[in-house]
Amino acid sequence: MIRVGIVGLGFMGKMHLGIYSSLDQVEVTAICDSNEESLKLSSLSEAGGNIETKDQDIDLTDAKAYTNFQEMLQAGGFDFVDICLPTYLHKEFSVAAMQAGYDVFCEKPMALNGEEADEMVAVAKSTGKLLTVGQCLRYWPMYVEIKHIIDSEMYGKVLSAELSRYSMTPAWSSDDWMLKGELSGNAAFDLHIHDVDMILNLFGKPTGVTSSGVESFGNGFGHIATLYSYPDKTITSVGNWICTESYGFAMRAFVVLEKGVIELDTGKPDALVVYPADGVKQVVELDAQDGYFYELQDFVSHVESREPLTVVTPDTASESVKVVLAEIASAELKKSLPVN
Repeated sequence: MIRVGIVGLGFMGKMHLGIYSSLDQVEVTAICDSNEESLKLSSLSEAGGNIETKDQDIDLTDAKAYTNFQEMLQAGGFDFVDICLPTYLHKEFSVAAMQAGYDVFCEKPMALNGEEADEMVAVAKSTGKLLTVGQCLRYWPMYVEIKHIIDSEMYGKVLSAELSRYSMTPAWSSDDWMLKGELSGNAAFDLHIHDVDMILNLFGKPTGVTSSGVESFGNGFGHIATLYSYPDKTITSVGNWICTESYGFAMRAFVVLEKGVIELDTGKPDALVVYPADGVKQVVELDAQDGYFYELQDFVSHVESREPLTVVTPDTASESVKVVLAEIASAELKKSLPVN
């Protein structure tokens, strides 16, 4: 049995609790939140967020509850720490957990700047602890299928691709920390980084970026649009969380290949469709589980086996942070910038 201690019981913390309850090999032995009321959980209802969660009862009677993270680390009784805290706390808590001898699953984005990301990578290497980041699209069945199609070249090479996600304004975070750009990085970091990470996963690192943005909440971009420089294809993406509440949330991808088109749109009944050049459209049947489930299942398996991480590593997560930083700088300076 693999034991986990969860820190932060907001939207993602509750999401993770629900997943762990469905994994037979996992036991939640510790929970931590600075708000005592958040520790009084019996159900996952009213989790908030822009992804629908299934309500279910949870039993945490055997989990020790803490309001102080250091006390939780000192008490132990778990194999890894799952950090679901606001972004500005990711580096501090991840480093503390690894230095205390624990593997770490940290929610995305990894950090708010390159220096913090580099420190997390360095501590993971120096301690030998496993560290992954919740870049869940690499595990999401629809994106896994897109990557399979592209990598197989069954429809030839990619000519162009557009990835995007649009969301209502996030009004569910504690003390509205997500709306404070200095704490969350605004939509460019908290939302758009999903597509940035997927672009890196699908196409590798671009040589440069040209970005434009719409500022929101007084600090950072609530909408960002980017053209990525590749020698043989055109890749663009948009991240936006200034949509109305009645709009909700949608993630999309549109890939044009030499002999086919891939269309992903979670707002449509058939979310993933392939249009071959020499045949009729094909609706792709998708796994009912989502990327949140598979990323946690995979990390638990690595905690158990001690095999190196392969899908989301500290280095890939750090690279995504640095590309987003280049995009933000490009939008602020209103000019194209290289990606180092």
